Amino acid sequence: MAPMNDLKVASLTHYGSAPFFVFCDHASNGIPADLRCLGIPEDFLGTHIAWDIGAGALSEAIAKSLNATLFACTFSRLIIDPNRDLHAKDSIPKVSDEIPIPGNQMLGEPEIRERIDRFHAPYHQRLSGALDQFSKDHDRPFVVAVHSFTSRLMGAAEDRPWHAGILWRDDEESAQAAIKFLQRKSDWSIGDNEPYDARVFNYSIDRHISPRRLPHITLELRQDLVGNDSAIAETASILSEMINTVAQTHSDEREPS
Repeated sequence: MAPMNDLKVASLTHYGSAPFFVFCDHASNGIPADLRCLGIPEDFLGTHIAWDIGAGALSEAIAKSLNATLFACTFSRLIIDPNRDLHAKDSIPKVSDEIPIPGNQMLGEPEIRERIDRFHAPYHQRLSGALDQFSKDHDRPFVVAVHSFTSRLMGAAEDRPWHAGILWRDDEESAQAAIKFLQRKSDWSIGDNEPYDARVFNYSIDRHISPRRLPHITLELRQDLVGNDSAIAETASILSEMINTVAQTHSDEREPS
């Protein structure tokens, strides 16, 4: 995707009225033209440093399958990462997977504040507002965060062994149910808080979902599972069935005996 002249912070799409809210923090590699591609070659925008490859398309496929609502970020995490606390050293990454980002190297306080005010703050304001409205429209909706990961980081000796990961901190019940389903229904190797540990960081979930006490899971898919349309369709089918199954457990728990 080429640098963009006009960029909204997020898109909100309703594919139906089911009580599923799917969101994707790293759906886009969009960079407004005035940021001059942050000084990196435009080809780098297609790599995993700029976005979660395939995660946006997978999120859309899942949302369509579930008749869900989809909330997706529309700017690259290289500008400022919406899934990072503003105090995190990599919230505006100076280097990503050993690749220097020149446009982030010498930022002063005014430039950092401009990134926050233009991208990070309005993204989270809109996400919060969307969740507030969705929670009014549905009785305890089920939330799904979607990410993807590269099979091997720069300099790593081996590929990561997982096909998919389920990340969790507060809703272990949903996470373990999801892991058991995928172990039973697929031949994937499933990471339990791998390749990232949500007990260490999962900012958007920690900020918006856990305080609302909403049942949720965070998905991480290896990028070869979402690398083309057919792979996305197959992966979305498995994950949609899994999400329905896990969410139904919560619905059954709410039914009067």
